[in-house]
Amino acid sequence: MNRDKLIFYLQRAEPEEISILCQQIRQQADIRIIQQPTEQTLMLPLVDPVNQGSFYGGEVLVTSAIVRVNEVDGWSMIMDDQSELACNIAILDGAFTACIEKKAIKSLAAKGREHHEQDLRDTESQVSATRVSFDLM
Repeated sequence: MNRDKLIFYLQRAEPEEISILCQQIRQQADIRIIQQPTEQTLMLPLVDPVNQGSFYGGEVLVTSAIVRVNEVDGWSMIMDDQSELACNIAILDGAFTACIEKKAIKSLAAKGREHHEQDLRDTESQVSATRVSFDLM
């Protein structure tokens, strides 16, 4: 699993499970905060479906953090103002790269992936319920 997908799926895991795993990692590793969780806004680029040009559709609030786990940097950027979660995911990212509790982190990311895929299925189900069949009209 690459780093971007790891962070993406960890955001969808249960925050309590993330916190518990981070506590275990804190007992095994030297963790230093390089950049405290910081709220930022990012410009959201969009593609015009007509002429395929790009433009900025607005701003998105994110929280980012950087930590060092046993001399390996961990990073996260997550949606909204969630300082604790951003710091915890940065710790998991650094621990994953440093091979600390790697199996547990992969397992947690897999649970996050399942949640994400279920959310997609639920959304598709809601959208499908609103489709109109013009052949029947």
